[in-house]
Amino acid sequence: MNVSNEAALGVVLDTTTVPAEVTVDGERLSVIGYVWEPTTELVGLDSAGAVWSYSPDRGSRAPMNSSVAALRRFLDSFGEFFATTDDPPPATYTAEQMAEKLAAFRRGEIKPAAGKREDRKARIKQLKETLREIDEPAAEAGWWSLILEQVDDGIL
Repeated sequence: MNVSNEAALGVVLDTTTVPAEVTVDGERLSVIGYVWEPTTELVGLDSAGAVWSYSPDRGSRAPMNSSVAALRRFLDSFGEFFATTDDPPPATYTAEQMAEKLAAFRRGEIKPAAGKREDRKARIKQLKETLREIDEPAAEAGWWSLILEQVDDGIL
């Protein structure tokens, strides 16, 4: 397995820095990566090809995807979601330009922009539809349900 340079959601598919196998609930998982750090959360593959998140500290696991291919597609989908932003890029102004803008704002010539929450809601809806098409059980429960909850809450 190749080392992934992309770490969407902290998921790194890398077999060079993690143990080869772990046993969880009597089942062997081939370790294919980790989440954020190789010591806190491992990504493993069971004998049926399903992908699991495993926490060595807690000794527990949670289902991620039905296959490595589905996991990669989920990560790609999240990468695209995070690459698209609802906000305009930051602007750089001189002190004089900002003073002029502030004065115009105080005179009522510049109105604050309204939030674009609806755009984000539409993007979240599209993301969820895409994930369901890829691997519906994974999109509805397990490891991804927490991630999607954080997206819904605006944390991610």
